Amino acid sequence: MIPMLDLRHEVRRLPISLDGAALLDEAARQAAIAEWTGRMVNEHVSSRVFAGLLPQMMRAGVDADFQRETADAVVDELRHARLCAAVVEALGGEARAPLPDLDEVPRHDDVDPLEGLLRNVLAVSCLNETVAVALLESNRRLVTESTLRRVLTEILADEVGHSRMGWQLLSTVAPRIDDRMRARLGAYLIPAFAQLFQRHYTGIGAPRPPAAEVLGVEDRRDSTALFIDVVNEVILPRLEAFDLPARQAVAAALAPEADDADGVAATD
Repeated sequence: MIPMLDLRHEVRRLPISLDGAALLDEAARQAAIAEWTGRMVNEHVSSRVFAGLLPQMMRAGVDADFQRETADAVVDELRHARLCAAVVEALGGEARAPLPDLDEVPRHDDVDPLEGLLRNVLAVSCLNETVAVALLESNRRLVTESTLRRVLTEILADEVGHSRMGWQLLSTVAPRIDDRMRARLGAYLIPAFAQLFQRHYTGIGAPRPPAAEVLGVEDRRDSTALFIDVVNEVILPRLEAFDLPARQAVAAALAPEADDADGVAATD
């Protein structure tokens, strides 16, 4: 049986209405339902990923503030899923969708707890959440429907914190990263970047339906171009500031034979 995420009951406690949405054509409305349903699922899955990070932080003995922020992120992502579900229902859709296969957050038992934690934090916060912040901000600027803009603003504020937490943790523990750990983290960045590109590099793709941007539907061509800019202008320089071989990792990740991203934790 395929596991389902069903937030229809939750939506009854969080009803919203969308001004002018009924005036849009059916293609735009259906595109928006699909977009926000996907976001609902992704946000729910993200809560599970952050929940998996918390025991790793405890084993690694990182500062309790990071543990608190991670616990808060679990609650944030569950709230985001409910907000997205409410949007789906307001658009005339159904806040119910299949869940993807949910692998356990990797423990990385081949290395010590701190290094295992850093692998996951790099993938989750420094890569995926940093990309998510840029895409959400770009999307929010396009949305003119007032309720959707408020929803995106609330989600964006939390995602900024989730990304920042990872970079701050990396900065805090940087003095404990020796050359051998740095080399291993660089090797781990190869599958982490490979997965990141698999998720976000959609190429040209199909344009969004006319007027769908007011309902928060991304144009895949625009989001792909922005993704590339974020990797090149934000993520790579920041990783290299910690002497991590990020550019070499991207080159290796994009090589034709680099198609295995197992053991990588990711979130949106």
